[in-house]
Amino acid sequence: MRSLFLLLALIFTSLSINSQSIDMSLFQGLEPRNIGPAGMSGRITAIDVELSDTDNIYIGAAAGGVWKSENAGHTFTP
Repeated sequence: MRSLFLLLALIFTSLSINSQSIDMSLFQGLEPRNIGPAGMSGRITAIDVELSDTDNIYIGAAAGGVWKSENAGHTFTP
């Protein structure tokens, strides 16, 4: 099933690449810039994920304490 999905994604991607053209001169005036924080700023010192259940995530905070998420990082509890 996964290989079928990948094959279909590859076909649709190749079709869309051939059917569109991008004028690269539109991007000549753009320069790279930072968006958002560049790092964790020392607030999080450790991150670990259970390999047997990747929904369980553990976070170690710089101020102390360990936080756990049982829903893939949507919410954390101390």
